[in-house]
Amino acid sequence: ERPAAAMFRGLQQLSGSVPHGSMYYDNVGFETRSGPSTLRGSSSQGALQPLQSLQQPDWADQRLMAMENELRYLKSMAREASAPQMPQIQMSAPAAQFGSGADLHEAHRELMTAHRELLQKSQNHETNLLQTIKQQQASYAAERKELMQAMQKQQADHRELMKQNQELLKTQFASSATAAAASTAKPKVVPSKEPEAFQSLTGEQKAKYVHRTAVKMVSNETDLTPPQEPTVMDNILLFLPPRAVHHFGLEPNMDDKGDDSKELWFGRVWELRQLLAKKYTDKLNTILDNEMKLTEIRKRELELLMKSQRVKELMKKLAARWKGAAFRTHCSLKILEPLKYAKIRATLVYAHGSGGCSWDNFRICRMIACMGVMVIAPDGFAYPANTAMGHMRHKDIAPLHLSSDDVDYWADDLLYTSSAVGTFNYSTKAESVLQQPDEYKELYEKCYQLRRSELHFTCARLPLWVKRQGFFTGGTSEGAMTIARFDDQRYGQAVLGRFINSFSIEYCYFTPTPEAGQLGGNRHVPTLNIIGTRDQYFGVDGVAGIVARDADTGYGDPNLTGNGFETMKKQDIDIGLVAILEDGVHSPCNTHDNFLRMLFQVFFSRPHHIWMLQKIWREWSDTKDLVEVMDTTKDAKLKGEPRITKVFVPKSPFPNKMSLRQVEALQLIGAQNAIDAQLQREQEQLKEEYQSIDQHLSRVKDEVNQLRKVKDTNTRNYYCNDKVKHAWTSLSSTVPS
Repeated sequence: ERPAAAMFRGLQQLSGSVPHGSMYYDNVGFETRSGPSTLRGSSSQGALQPLQSLQQPDWADQRLMAMENELRYLKSMAREASAPQMPQIQMSAPAAQFGSGADLHEAHRELMTAHRELLQKSQNHETNLLQTIKQQQASYAAERKELMQAMQKQQADHRELMKQNQELLKTQFASSATAAAASTAKPKVVPSKEPEAFQSLTGEQKAKYVHRTAVKMVSNETDLTPPQEPTVMDNILLFLPPRAVHHFGLEPNMDDKGDDSKELWFGRVWELRQLLAKKYTDKLNTILDNEMKLTEIRKRELELLMKSQRVKELMKKLAARWKGAAFRTHCSLKILEPLKYAKIRATLVYAHGSGGCSWDNFRICRMIACMGVMVIAPDGFAYPANTAMGHMRHKDIAPLHLSSDDVDYWADDLLYTSSAVGTFNYSTKAESVLQQPDEYKELYEKCYQLRRSELHFTCARLPLWVKRQGFFTGGTSEGAMTIARFDDQRYGQAVLGRFINSFSIEYCYFTPTPEAGQLGGNRHVPTLNIIGTRDQYFGVDGVAGIVARDADTGYGDPNLTGNGFETMKKQDIDIGLVAILEDGVHSPCNTHDNFLRMLFQVFFSRPHHIWMLQKIWREWSDTKDLVEVMDTTKDAKLKGEPRITKVFVPKSPFPNKMSLRQVEALQLIGAQNAIDAQLQREQEQLKEEYQSIDQHLSRVKDEVNQLRKVKDTNTRNYYCNDKVKHAWTSLSSTVPS
């Protein structure tokens, strides 16, 4: 039994299951872990066989079959792991030789040796595989580094090529500008005010702004010849938004406040006509030169045709029809017809003040055009001086501005080169109105009739697509009075809204009768009234209040409110908003420029909701405190009643000289000190303006009081010669009391 005991010491385990990582196969397996040997029963036999069973001849055969199975499994494992094939183990003895335990123990030792060799080769293969992976990673890192270096070099070469290209473009633009025949210019280099912060980020000077467009631009430097007899239509001012400028292929000559480049265009109708005519002529000449050359045979045929009297008569009729069509086109705004598909946001017909389209009038048109709205403004001061209209009002007009001209947003006048002259030119003084009230009433009425005819002339000749889309009306000061009294009912639903700036919509010195102080248009049109609390002309303490409080020769509503809220209520205007600007003067851009921009954005986007401005803005933290509701006619319990709201606009919390974009950028980077410093400087400037206005009003009041003192209270009139009155006076003096 000793050989059997030694065999059992060699066989570590006998089990029917094969654990993961061990060398057990079928019902018999061997465990390679170190430690005490354990002997388990086979899963198929259930319990250990007695020692006597090992002496049976069939037991050796079972052991031999188990070892052969183990050898086959090891070979399959080697093939699956792609490891070198283990050497074939030759069984040196037949099954009969396993009758002794020593031979079986020897076979087991050979099997374990083969197993260790296989494990060693597997470990070597894994080590080689890890080394190969590391080498591949190192190779990939080197290739990536070389690729990044190549890309950096390529980018450097690209920047160098871009610089060379820019130099070539500059040379090309310079040569085209000096050429005499370069009337239709290529995209010009427009000076750009690039912030230094952006230049420091790239470490190099950025190129100047170049207006790139797929449409060939026509230069503003083209020689333009003013019409010999300009009409009202010729001198209408146009403020074109960026989409219209791109569609026409014009060279921009105006920017908005705080912009780095010019994207807007302003000029007159006749200037736009000549620029587009020049562009069309150049295109037509190209076609005629290249495609429509007449042959000699065709020329002789035309000469023979023109000798026919019938052909001559037909050509005369054609010329007459063509001339009539050209004249009718010239007397309309058909020049704007191509903008039908330019995606213009809206159209505004604007009426300027008594000094022309300068100061705040120009700024308002400018800011509205930047919002995508096309502004059409009849100019009442552009009539020639030698005409009947020029005798009423005239100013010398400035030529078309170039793209390189300085058109600062806060410039006083960019349209005229002289002061105003004419019989309809005035500068309102309270003492003059009180001395000659009838003359001033007649003057203001004539001015209104003149401005009213300009508006009707313009609105009637708008392009058809504008009438279909609808248009807005608006004005400032005298223009606001014209818009307030303007009868726009003939245009029906085409009028989308009206705004009245720097006029109180009340019976005052500017309106000769109480009826003239009311709204004369459609009461269903949304109406926006903007006026400051310190308006020196239409405020309670302004000229209107001084004239209305004079009991002798003054006129106007003695209970002036300085705004149009009460007038809107009396006339049952459907939708209206009255914005009262704190410390706002007659030129509101000086005190509330940025607020006007935000207000106009809402008005042109949703005019029928302008009465609920405070509800619209209260949802955002940066706008919820901009307005305060003072009064409203809206009742939540009722439906269909007028919706009119009066709001108070406090002083602007941010500077007006800065654009909203600049203010927001400074707030994002925490530069509140810069905002406060600019706001302080503007406050100092406004103090000087307030002092000037107060001094002017004090002087006007002193002159009015002096006028009252020198006025003869016993002025002889028609009733002083009344004999009945004198007789009754003498009789009453003799009768005792």
